[in-house]
Amino acid sequence: MINEELAQYGSGHLANMPQVVVVNKMDQVEGGEEAKQELADRLKEAMGHTRLMWVSAKEKEGVDDLMVRMSSYVGKMKDSASVAVVANTSS
Repeated sequence: MINEELAQYGSGHLANMPQVVVVNKMDQVEGGEEAKQELADRLKEAMGHTRLMWVSAKEKEGVDDLMVRMSSYVGKMKDSASVAVVANTSS
């Protein structure tokens, strides 16, 4: 659903960007680990990737892991963009 909207926005470039799906309110999931695994399986099938994170902002669970992962990812993207710029300017 969201990717369809992203594809329609501007040039559609956002729909092709790497994504991380964050599931919030995990403190309210009924059914424990079994329900979480079922949801994970359905989401991964729909997403086509496995970049899935679980958080409970209320309980402050998973938030630090999310920040670390996003910081690392943004750093890698910046490094990748820098390499691409250097490669383009040295040609």
